[in-house]
Amino acid sequence: MKPREASAVAAALLLGALIAAQPLHAASGVDVGPPADTPPQSASGIEHVDVPNYWQHGMPRIFVSANLELGFAYVRPQIALGYGRPHWSWVGLEAWPVAGTGGFGTYAGVRAALPNFSIRSGARYYRSFGRTLLPEQASFDRLDIDTEFGPVAQYLALEAEATGALELPVGSLFAVATGYYVRSFPASSRFPYLFEESLKVVIEPPYVWRGRLGYLLGLGRERAIRIGIASDLIGLPGRGEYVVRAGVIGSVVMTAHLEAQAAFIPVLISPDSIGLAGGDFGQLGVRFRWATDAPLDTRRTDSL
Repeated sequence: MKPREASAVAAALLLGALIAAQPLHAASGVDVGPPADTPPQSASGIEHVDVPNYWQHGMPRIFVSANLELGFAYVRPQIALGYGRPHWSWVGLEAWPVAGTGGFGTYAGVRAALPNFSIRSGARYYRSFGRTLLPEQASFDRLDIDTEFGPVAQYLALEAEATGALELPVGSLFAVATGYYVRSFPASSRFPYLFEESLKVVIEPPYVWRGRLGYLLGLGRERAIRIGIASDLIGLPGRGEYVVRAGVIGSVVMTAHLEAQAAFIPVLISPDSIGLAGGDFGQLGVRFRWATDAPLDTRRTDSL
């Protein structure tokens, strides 16, 4: 089997296994419900591990670039205007819609990126189709977050995030640190809590943060197949609680433009019992990269 064919088969097996794992989990008799239906907006950490060196070539320039993510129950196009080498080292503006079967919104902000490190900051608006603001209580289950208690949930989140990776002789370590300042509107003293759709946790605004640490093992030619583990610690300062998640994460680089990604990171420790809605399944899909003045080449590492 050719390396490219092996990558495609590995991508299909990786995605198929994670999709199949969901009904098996639900069939265990635990009322966990389906996964959340809006894509996470925070980084997975894979983005800066073994970036295809196709993008490091060419002259720094003003460019327009895009990422199109097609995932389970969502589509997320991202567009950026910047200077540098797109998808490698650059600085500029970026924006994307936040859309899924559960709600809609938009994000806009600034980003500076190096091959193994990036920082971003911006603002995200989100409005739910069905979920509402929540009353104060010690714990929530899936029925609680999907029951209409009060005003429709809509909020503005100011975000800051740093992502980095460290190449090792075998594999890569990566870390993500994300902080949010969240304001719901209209604010309600009767319904002070809300389900934050990016991190998939119930918070009392305004603060919530997440730290992620993970390891990816690279396999195959040019380590195009990457699979590993990731763990999250999420702080809920308003509630005085923490959430711990851990699971598997992986990707298959098929070309410099096309990559399959998957994550299965369920909740291990939480004050709530919201099942799969509290896990990270956001990279269950494919990502297509594009940029101006970059020819669409299917060879993985050829220069621009």
